[in-house]
Amino acid sequence: MSRATLLDTAHDRVKDLDWEPDYVFGEARYPTRYKIPKKTKDPFKHLVRQYCAMEREKDDRVYGSVSDVCTRTRSVSKVQERWGEAMKLMLTAVPVAEYAVQKSMALLIEAVDNAELRQGYLAQMMDEQRHYSQEYYLARYFAKYWKDPHGFAMGIKHKSQNLFFRPFRAGFIDTMVNGDPIMSCLGHPLIAETAYTNPLFVAVTELAAANGDDVTPSVFLSIQSDEVRHMANGYATISALLSEPDNLPILQEDLDDLWWQTSRFFDPFLGVIYDYFPKVRASRSWAEYWDEWIWEDFGGSYLARLEPFGLRPPATFAQSRDNVRVAQHQAAMFAFAAWPLQFFRFDVPTPADFEWLEGKYPGYWDENSTFWEMYEAMADPAEGAAVLGVLGSIGRLPTLCRMCQMPAIFPKISEPTERIVKKGDRWEAFCSIECERIFDKAPHRYMGYTPFFERYDGWDLADIVIDQGLVRADGKTLVGQPRLDTDRMWTVEDLRRCEVTIEDPVRLYVEEMEAEAEADR
Repeated sequence: MSRATLLDTAHDRVKDLDWEPDYVFGEARYPTRYKIPKKTKDPFKHLVRQYCAMEREKDDRVYGSVSDVCTRTRSVSKVQERWGEAMKLMLTAVPVAEYAVQKSMALLIEAVDNAELRQGYLAQMMDEQRHYSQEYYLARYFAKYWKDPHGFAMGIKHKSQNLFFRPFRAGFIDTMVNGDPIMSCLGHPLIAETAYTNPLFVAVTELAAANGDDVTPSVFLSIQSDEVRHMANGYATISALLSEPDNLPILQEDLDDLWWQTSRFFDPFLGVIYDYFPKVRASRSWAEYWDEWIWEDFGGSYLARLEPFGLRPPATFAQSRDNVRVAQHQAAMFAFAAWPLQFFRFDVPTPADFEWLEGKYPGYWDENSTFWEMYEAMADPAEGAAVLGVLGSIGRLPTLCRMCQMPAIFPKISEPTERIVKKGDRWEAFCSIECERIFDKAPHRYMGYTPFFERYDGWDLADIVIDQGLVRADGKTLVGQPRLDTDRMWTVEDLRRCEVTIEDPVRLYVEEMEAEAEADR
């Protein structure tokens, strides 16, 4: 009998030992709307003992390289400064996502009565714990050797309160972990990990290496070697679901909603990192990466195989492709304008940056030059002005979507798909009709967050920075900065002299409507 046959036999025997404890399947704590067959295929046929030995070997290599070679060579000191600041952003978001997926796997293990699928979920749950441990170890390494370590330790705190990471948590983490367990699997292994981990963990390594970062590729490529198993979990689950015809209508509905929620945050987020933070540019733009990894591979190779079974690509898949030509540029302008509210330093784009952007996105400069000229002029604290204040003074600030918490600036700041409508006794803002439609299905799931501008309505921007804890150890210098120059950093008093008062744009809109109605009477 061959070794492969022996492994198959051992694997099947172990699965035959599965049992159904009453505390799980008598009264399921996490019920699902879906029907799951009792028997399916386990795509990897890993036993836990084999899995642990394999992952231990990978961990030894990763931690060994970071703690030994990289520490002795002080590799972080060679990293381009702009890219190092981007790692504060990356190493805040990615570990939180890994932890969320770990939680969703735990839900699935209890909710799905299928030994083959649960085996895959168990391996993935252990993977995710390894991943965020590795990523936090990488953040610690950067914090230890980076020239400006402020910000690396702020990620856990700011994942809930930060202007940028509230959308990440609202749209990607809470929504999926707190929903149907099977919906969680669709959102994580099927969409986030199959569509987005290749551009995240593979393509980012190209940018990192080009910018002198030899440490991140070692960690990220080790992580990506596990993502293949996670993609297989998603595919095995969706194959099981499609074997039950009653699942198809709700499967299509969930796929449509989850694609929109995931891409609404990840496309602008990754697009800003790819197109605005590398000092040494890669050969491709975010839109070009997206076309290869997501449009062609995920859409053309992965989802296309499911169409004969009746499952169509997400309804907004083609719309997302159009958005990645413009959305990250709108997000970049909003992000740079809101630099005082961040825990990392930005860098003023150079003529070489704009030349590259114009080459990749024809018409870019004519569309966006006014903002960037204003940003460069106001990056010096001696100017006594903040870009966010100027945006508020020439109109109202962008509304923040009640469902996804993203600013209503897409597809263009000048042409947003913003919607401000009354829901019950409250006026709510949405960035799109898609977000409003998803909200209307279960409003209670999205009401736990007070939108950032509503929370700080009437506050001076300097006081918001203090309240958010975005001040350095000296009690006056801001953690975030609009440029990399460390000789003259912005302080709380510099910001206070700008006299920027944040006003809730939804309140302003309602007051304008009421004033117009009163005038008509």
